[in-house]
Amino acid sequence: MVNEALPSKYRDYHRTMTKGEVDKVLADIAHNDPTKYREISHKLVQLGRETAFTEGTTLKLSDTLVPFDKADILKHVHDQETKILKDLKLTDDEKEKALNIIYGEVHSLILKQTYDTALKNNNPFAIQVKSKARGNPVQLAALMTTPGVYQDANDRTIPVFIDHSYAEGLDPHEFWAATYGARKGVISSKYSTRQAGALGKQFGTAVNTMVVTKDDCGTPYGVPMLAADRDNLGAVLARPAGNIPAGTVITKEVMAKIEKQGDDEIVVRSPMTCSLPEGLCKQCVGMREGGKFPPIGYHVGINAASALAERIAQTSLSAKHSGGQNDPAGKQVYSGFDVVNQLVQIPKTFPNRAAVSEIDGEVTKISPAPQGGMYVTVADKDHYIAPDLPVTVRVGDKLDRGDVLSEGILNPADTVYYKGLGEGRRYFTNRLTQAFRDSNYEVNRRNVEVLSRAMIDHVAVDEQTGLGQYLPGDIISYNALANSYKPRLDATMAEGKKAVGRYLEEPALHYTIGTQLTKKMVDTLNKHGVKSVLTHQEPVGFTPNMVGLTKVPSYTDDWMARLGSSYLESRLLQDVHRGAKSKLHSLNPLPALAKGTELGQHEEGEFTF
Repeated sequence: MVNEALPSKYRDYHRTMTKGEVDKVLADIAHNDPTKYREISHKLVQLGRETAFTEGTTLKLSDTLVPFDKADILKHVHDQETKILKDLKLTDDEKEKALNIIYGEVHSLILKQTYDTALKNNNPFAIQVKSKARGNPVQLAALMTTPGVYQDANDRTIPVFIDHSYAEGLDPHEFWAATYGARKGVISSKYSTRQAGALGKQFGTAVNTMVVTKDDCGTPYGVPMLAADRDNLGAVLARPAGNIPAGTVITKEVMAKIEKQGDDEIVVRSPMTCSLPEGLCKQCVGMREGGKFPPIGYHVGINAASALAERIAQTSLSAKHSGGQNDPAGKQVYSGFDVVNQLVQIPKTFPNRAAVSEIDGEVTKISPAPQGGMYVTVADKDHYIAPDLPVTVRVGDKLDRGDVLSEGILNPADTVYYKGLGEGRRYFTNRLTQAFRDSNYEVNRRNVEVLSRAMIDHVAVDEQTGLGQYLPGDIISYNALANSYKPRLDATMAEGKKAVGRYLEEPALHYTIGTQLTKKMVDTLNKHGVKSVLTHQEPVGFTPNMVGLTKVPSYTDDWMARLGSSYLESRLLQDVHRGAKSKLHSLNPLPALAKGTELGQHEEGEFTF
């Protein structure tokens, strides 16, 4: 019946039509046959209504019975609990971490076994979960086997492993523990939606100049991405991929050809490498909704910010349905709103900050630190590793500046400082996308790229005599500076090992002007066909500088545009002292709004407000 409602080219009589499959089919139709989308989706809705009315699902009390014998698993949990709690060598914090690991591993096992066994038995609850019509594996396990453990409103695990399912009925102490989870769900849905809304506004303010202003900036640069990443769909190849020429739009057919060629990475056009001093071009933005390039004036920034914020808000609203149950992951996963917020705000105190090497060199020694933790010695420099962050390198490893030494969250500002703006943008995009997905926020990487371009676009002038019209210490836009930057007269072309340690005078791939090249960077350039680059032996007159999300709008030369940022009093005083000016028609709508003049004016073929 479903296939009859679809055009012949979308029919498949061997697939299981889950919600995910429906989404894929509708996405293909929206991309390839947008004019038929409304008609086809209406047919599917009507089919669903008729089927729901004429056919029913029978649920029996026996469907809620435990699908397997869980006695041995529960005995293992309680034996481990007793062993950990009686261990006098462990501190309270260490006991809590050890218990969380046990709870996580066991809960993960129970989730899988419950779902697999129930599905094998054609249990109607499991079928609902598979179809994604209702529920999820966590809720299924809570109904049939055990909800595991709960967390309170402060995300602390309640140290009571629940032996019974909801269908079996909870003991009084188990029910009491579950009330903390219920409370967490209510509190999360209230506070998290407020936080998501505030963060969404900050996203919007930071990206409000990311508007499509030209057809093509003509840049030859791009960002290396995994060839199999489906988020590449719609992007434009920046460099040839085997027999596929640069400029090709990546479709499913193109991805299949690339996969057949065996390429593991491709270089794609991206907002992160768009060479326009302001705004973005169509080719770097790539195809968007409806399988078309966006028109001039399309506000890709606000569109991306809305998409990111909406995912956070939606997941926050669903938090009340989770009941505060513990993450089933057996290993440390940094996720949730706080981690996403941390990655974009770059606080001075950065929780769980991964240690990085400050120099190039070989790991010569790893030794205990007297105060706890470890020292990792790279060449002759010691790097301190906090006690709760395991070391991830070994003696003999060869490292570049900015390479990670421990577990934890790599601060994007560290990558920007040690590896340059280009590599910083790439890392930030991939890490923030991962943080979103680890937090169950489904996002498209290309939306994060737009945020990355807007946020990581600042350098600090460190030339004693200044740089052009800028003074030492000024924080300015890299893209605006790069557009007017002239390579130094004694800059030379370098290739291979001769380029290592030198500073880029022109961009290469995603690496930006002023980046000090390492061996790994040169290897990446060679891998993608960039054999020689223009370099200089001395640093340029500016240093990469990543600022937090809330501070991004304040680093603009337009004093009226800065009124949309924070710290208004100090900013206005600075602008008065400098005699700052405001451009009435620009990519920022605030000056035009403040003046009360017209919006959407086009000047000489370029879009401005």
